[in-house]
Amino acid sequence: MYTYIDTNEQLKEICNELEKESELGIDLECENNLHHYGAYISLIQISGRNNYVIDILKLTEFKSLVKIFEDKNIQKIFHGSDFDMRMLNNQLNCKPKNIFDTQVAALLLGKKDIGLGHLIKEYFNVEKIKKFQKADWTRRPLTVEMLDYASGDTIYLIRLRDVLVKELQEKGRLSWLEEDLLLLEKKEWIYEEGKFNTVKGYSHLEPKEKAIFKRLYNLRDELAKKVDRPIHFVINNKMLIGYTADPPKDWGRIRGVHPIIRRNAELFSVEVKKGSKEKIEVVKREIKKLSLEKKEQLNQLEEFQVKLGEELEIMKYLIMNKEQMIQIVVSESLDGLKDWQKKLVKEEWKKII
Repeated sequence: MYTYIDTNEQLKEICNELEKESELGIDLECENNLHHYGAYISLIQISGRNNYVIDILKLTEFKSLVKIFEDKNIQKIFHGSDFDMRMLNNQLNCKPKNIFDTQVAALLLGKKDIGLGHLIKEYFNVEKIKKFQKADWTRRPLTVEMLDYASGDTIYLIRLRDVLVKELQEKGRLSWLEEDLLLLEKKEWIYEEGKFNTVKGYSHLEPKEKAIFKRLYNLRDELAKKVDRPIHFVINNKMLIGYTADPPKDWGRIRGVHPIIRRNAELFSVEVKKGSKEKIEVVKREIKKLSLEKKEQLNQLEEFQVKLGEELEIMKYLIMNKEQMIQIVVSESLDGLKDWQKKLVKEEWKKII
């Protein structure tokens, strides 16, 4: 059972109750360029002694809710907190304190499938329906079935945290998780939409073509916002890259795009002409080559990483990733590692150097 919250008055009332909790399961349902333009929160689900589904799209005052999220005395339990934390910061200017992430805990236990549905099935033998994973959470009114689905995401989080903590204690890895969670809390959690220079195929364009693509990319964004459609619904990246290198003679005749493209054909032609007079030069970073000695040290670290990952039955990148290993051999220091990583690597690194 859950209570549906869709007025500011109701939110204030339940926050008065939530202040008395010591732990809360939290989940968000968001629009993320799937049905509409942009990324934003639609629902926030909270489970403690009671369960709530909070309709963010119907509310205008969030101070009482932010206070709960930022209360250090209440642990907030997420599963896969990264996107949710960015959304909370971006939309509500909220930086949650005292967070627990069951996905991070599952990773440190060496779970191969870290999806919430899989973990709920494994530990509680409950099959979670997947029908609404890609639902349009901005539609109103929400069906009872959709609300039931949303509330079901949080009711197991406190129990799931408890069993994962117990297993981590048994494996002597609870300190790993505690350090990781503290680092999560300290992150900036800035949400950024995709950038034009990260699109697949952009790096292969000529400097003049890069300038054209940037203009077309920005125009597409403006039009997508105007019709409230995801940018890839308006015209997908692959087509936009293709038309950048070989612009159509008449943008009004192209197919497989949103009608707003054809209605604004002249704007696209104008942006192509403007971009053709510009250039975007990419400054290549000078990458220092490793000496033969450093390469050998890196190889030995990589071999150790693979071996230890197999022994501990965890993903090898958790021990240290490629960037960290390069930093180690270049700086001859373990300063770039977390404390628990240092303890795992320290003795082997002494042998290598």
